[in-house]
Amino acid sequence: MSIQGGAIGNPSGKTGTSSFPSGKPFSPDNYKIRHTAQGLVSAVRTATGDIDSRFFVQTEGDAGWADDRYAAFGIVLEEEGTGGMDLVRRISKVDVKAPQNSPKEPVLIVGCGVL
Repeated sequence: MSIQGGAIGNPSGKTGTSSFPSGKPFSPDNYKIRHTAQGLVSAVRTATGDIDSRFFVQTEGDAGWADDRYAAFGIVLEEEGTGGMDLVRRISKVDVKAPQNSPKEPVLIVGCGVL
């Protein structure tokens, strides 16, 4: 379904520090991009509807459930030799435990460089 990350400063994954200089959550700017493609990157909303540092990468082709709820802002590239979508597909096949759908074993991405 999705790969989640970005909970800066909070290993529980329940919230994170905003990437804005103030460190405070901010409002999403639009919901125009529809969740129709694998590799789409979207911001996770807080309980109040704001955005902090958390995000998810879509691992299925159609995630209409996310439309108008989460603001998409990017896509994982399909570039050979960089990991990209190949890495997303490999992570999406990791065994998970129910009901929270978290990986049975930790998934770590190291040496990913800087965007």
